[in-house]
Amino acid sequence: MAQPANVTADDWLAVVSQTCDVVAHTIKAEPFVEVLHCRIPEGGKVRSQYARFRSTRIIDFKPNRAKHDALVLTAHAIADRYLIPRQHLADHDPDAQRRFDEVAVQRIAQWYALRSSRPAWPDSLVARVGVAKEQFEAVITGLGDDLEVRVAINPRDEELAPGSTYKVAVWFIVDAAVWEADADVRNAAVVAYGKFTAALGSCDGVVVDSDHGDVVPGDAFTWQQMAMTDEWNFANLSHVE
Repeated sequence: MAQPANVTADDWLAVVSQTCDVVAHTIKAEPFVEVLHCRIPEGGKVRSQYARFRSTRIIDFKPNRAKHDALVLTAHAIADRYLIPRQHLADHDPDAQRRFDEVAVQRIAQWYALRSSRPAWPDSLVARVGVAKEQFEAVITGLGDDLEVRVAINPRDEELAPGSTYKVAVWFIVDAAVWEADADVRNAAVVAYGKFTAALGSCDGVVVDSDHGDVVPGDAFTWQQMAMTDEWNFANLSHVE
C-alpha cells in the first residue's frame, strides 16, 4: 500500500481532473478526482533541466506570476499524482490565494499531454542531433510562449545506419496576433530560425529540408502540416534525466 503523502503548509495541491469530472452532478458518476502535489524545489528557483518541457517526468514552473511572482513549484509526473475521493472537496472551496494562472494551466496541460503524445524519434536521430542540444537550447530559450517549433522528419521512424541521412524540415510558428502586432517578435523569430537550422545542419547525418519549413504565423500553418510534424522539445532528445 502506498504511504500517505507528506504535505506541508507551503505545498500546493492542484486538482488536475477535467472540469466536467470535478462538477459531475453525483459523486457516484465521478467518485474520484486527480490531484497533483506541488512543492517548492530545492533552492526555490526553476532548474533549467526541468523547465519548458525539457523533462517529461519532472516540471518546474511558476504557478501564478501576478500573485506569487517569486514562487516556483515542482512536481513529478508519477510520484506526485494522486486519486482522492471527490467527496473530500464537497464542503471546501478552492483556495483563492492558490490558483494557477492561465500560463501555468496551459503548461501543466501540455506537460501531461506530452507524456502520451511524445514522438518516438529514432535513437539514431536523437544521437545525431543531441550533440547540438546546447545550441538548440540557446536559440529557443528566451523566445517566450508565443512560438512553437515543429519538425517533419524523413524517414520518421527508421533507424538509419551511419552514412545514411535524415532530412528534417523546420517550422517556427508564431501566434498570429503577436505576428501582426509585434515586428520585433517576427524579426527575432526569423533570426532564431536561421540559427536553429544552422545548428541542425551542422549535425552529421542530418540535412535541413530547404524546400519545406519556414517562419509563419499560426493562422498560416495548416492542419495537414500539423499532422505531418512533431513538436520539437528537449524531452525528445533524451531518454534519461
